[in-house]
Amino acid sequence: MASFEEYCNDVLELETEYHIDSEEEDDEMPTRIHGYLQFQILLLLKELLKDDFKPSPPVTFKGVTQRYTPDVSIYHAAPIRLLTNPASDEIPPLLAIEIISPGQTIGAMVKKCEGMIASGVEECWIVESANESITVCTKEHRFVRHEGEVLMNRFLREPLKVEAIFHEELQ
Repeated sequence: MASFEEYCNDVLELETEYHIDSEEEDDEMPTRIHGYLQFQILLLLKELLKDDFKPSPPVTFKGVTQRYTPDVSIYHAAPIRLLTNPASDEIPPLLAIEIISPGQTIGAMVKKCEGMIASGVEECWIVESANESITVCTKEHRFVRHEGEVLMNRFLREPLKVEAIFHEELQ
């Protein structure tokens, strides 16, 4: 049985080993609406993605200048090894999805997407609940807003109805 001091030292060592600095470390936790949208996106993507791709809840990856933790990511489908996978990923996702929360601006999200794209992300979506839209940012520096329509890209088997993210009954 370990002493209290040994226990505290072990916990501190573990916390240090698994601590990851990210751009969101000091931000407030997401709102219930943010969580709802994140869950909706994950459910929709699970159904619509081609078999070669898998959606993921927040995963931190190492960018060129900082670490990033998108709200939802898409990676190539690969087995997860629970005991051997690292605490953070060196490989950026193929697609990063950011949900704007209260207090965040579209400008700040575009800047974050540009940083992720510069770090190897192919495409970034910015989900705006206020106007029920998705802005797609590409590595070619194109920005296309989708509102009340469908969105299609190389990862999807069939088009995503943008409204379905915001309205459960449309899925």
